[in-house]
Amino acid sequence: MARWFLAVICLCLAGCQTVQHDTQSGRPEVTIAAPSETVKTAFVGIMTNFGYALKRDSNFQIVMERPVHNVVMNLLLASEYDPTLEARVSATVLDLGARTRLTADMGVVRNAGTGFEAVTSANNSPDSSGLQNLLDEIKTDLERGMSVEQVITKASARTITARDKPG
Repeated sequence: MARWFLAVICLCLAGCQTVQHDTQSGRPEVTIAAPSETVKTAFVGIMTNFGYALKRDSNFQIVMERPVHNVVMNLLLASEYDPTLEARVSATVLDLGARTRLTADMGVVRNAGTGFEAVTSANNSPDSSGLQNLLDEIKTDLERGMSVEQVITKASARTITARDKPG
């Protein structure tokens, strides 16, 4: 039994990958030749279509969350106080005049919204590579002159996880 358990753990760890982002911040980020409100609207619209809820919005930050439905992750990271984990994507938005820089942070949150909140970074997970691909797609489409509605519709057709895979 112990050998079987050890074998499963080894297989799980062998499947773990880390991603190093080739960006100024070392996280998913993009600079887009578009107004910040346009970029924010596209980002929030797409993330909403992926099941995230807007938790906070200011001139400089967007925070979106959704429940984690991964049983293993919930077993490993959840607490007795709150057994539900939240996937959080926070975006820092800088208005650079004719351009907008958006830098994203990904994390898994335990005890969200409480004084015991703890965030496990997911900035180097394969999903963060998918988020980088999403940001690059938003940039390309907005700079090609697509409307925000068109960008949201097109980008919402493939999840963040699907963007990490070829095709």
